[in-house]
Amino acid sequence: MWQSPQTIIELLKRNVTDFAAREAVVSVRYRMGDWVRQRWQEVDEASDRVAGGLAAVGVKQGQKVAFMLTNSIECYHLYLGIHKLGAVFVPINVRLVPREVSHIVANSDADFIVAGAEFLGQLNEIREQLSVEKIIGLEKKGVELPDWAVSYTELIDNDGEVPPVTIRSEDVADILYTSGTTGLPKGVVLTEGNKVSCGKLMGASFGFSRLHYGAPTVQNVFPFFTSSGCSSVVMMWLYYGFRVVLEAEFDVESTLETMAREKSTCYGGAPAMFIYLLSHPKFKEFDTTSLNKLISGAAAMPEEVIRKLDAAWPGIKIFNSYALTEAGTGGTTLSAADAKRKIGSIGNPLAPYQEFRIVDNDGKDMPIGKVGQIVLRGPNIMKEYYKNPEATAEALRDGWLYTGDMGYCDSEGYLYYTDRAKDMIVRGGNNVYSVEVESVLYEHPAVKQCAVLAKPHAQLGEDILAFVVMKDEGALTAEELHDFTTDKLADYKRPRDIRFVDALPLNPTGKIDKKRIRAELLDA
Repeated sequence: MWQSPQTIIELLKRNVTDFAAREAVVSVRYRMGDWVRQRWQEVDEASDRVAGGLAAVGVKQGQKVAFMLTNSIECYHLYLGIHKLGAVFVPINVRLVPREVSHIVANSDADFIVAGAEFLGQLNEIREQLSVEKIIGLEKKGVELPDWAVSYTELIDNDGEVPPVTIRSEDVADILYTSGTTGLPKGVVLTEGNKVSCGKLMGASFGFSRLHYGAPTVQNVFPFFTSSGCSSVVMMWLYYGFRVVLEAEFDVESTLETMAREKSTCYGGAPAMFIYLLSHPKFKEFDTTSLNKLISGAAAMPEEVIRKLDAAWPGIKIFNSYALTEAGTGGTTLSAADAKRKIGSIGNPLAPYQEFRIVDNDGKDMPIGKVGQIVLRGPNIMKEYYKNPEATAEALRDGWLYTGDMGYCDSEGYLYYTDRAKDMIVRGGNNVYSVEVESVLYEHPAVKQCAVLAKPHAQLGEDILAFVVMKDEGALTAEELHDFTTDKLADYKRPRDIRFVDALPLNPTGKIDKKRIRAELLDA
């Protein structure tokens, strides 16, 4: 009896059977910098070589393989090769500084690291602290591999066999690290079943189906090390078998040129990215009329942006999604049919398999129109936070994921996002927790108190603002404090706007009152 695929590699094998000759991926090759194209059969064969090479250097089922690489076709080969061994994929944001990388490698119990040549220097700074068996380096033009790194080219240029392994839907597939509400990132554990469900549910909510003819071309620039890159896009690609075009980075003119060349039919990004595309002076020089679908994430789509998108691409279908790493980047989707009718909404759950509720502090359902915490339930919800039972118990209660986000539901069952229960800033699509930034600012001996908040930004959506009280007046400048964070926080987490104040308002329990800061200081 035919059974639906239950694991990542079963999805791949189904596509090889059904679409062997179809072009599967178009992307830049990291090692050479040139664009390459591969069919499903070629992707399968390339990932076999990776799996065989990894097995030859000692990677075994259940071991953790950390990953530091920019967008390239090698990302797909490595992701699938790691999973063919039943190993666990642990992506690391390449913009993190060495001490942040060290925490993730240690916390995840990573056994191996695969990294692009340009990131081996920062790994070398912390190499003596890392308890890993081997570090594998991907060659890049103009960058020499150190003698302590295993050559990726040599690794895949071998006759290593892929050992037989039994992979089950309940086995751990990935550990994805989120910004931490208490200063350190937490590892979100996703099983094979979580990942497959994510691809199935998200793809269906965006109107994808498995087409033998006329399959869409989805252009993607989300970094592969993010949950959007290695969960939502990759899993939809595997589940529905469409063609994906992976850009190395978001460069407006290059994105438009690629869109025209590849005749992309779908593009995903944050509202800020769409604004950049439409505002580019050469926008009309590129033929992007093949585009018929846009998928927006990171924030609700403003009415003005919808109007501009509709004018640029008449009849374009616009989908808006609310996604969390803990839900395998699943959450809710506002369908194209409702994009104009329900402006400001983040849609419905990924039905029929996922549910959401709005609850009060005691977990009781809130009435329609009343704000409460958003909780989710479904097959895409994470297994746990890795080695963090306290955080797991707080987030997962009676089968429901307590998101920490606030919202309300209207009479038609549409969800509206209002605020974050946890203090988070979404800067250009990157999640930054205020507490993580504050903990670094407090390390400076001249800082007495600080509060980090979001402030509106025309292009990024939100930017980072820090209010600081010094121990001694005039002991520190904003530039000096910003420079202090350089080797402690990734660039997108560093506050660009630092304002010194005499005092910060406190609540009755003596804690810094951010509600009053927003009301009294933010617009001052």
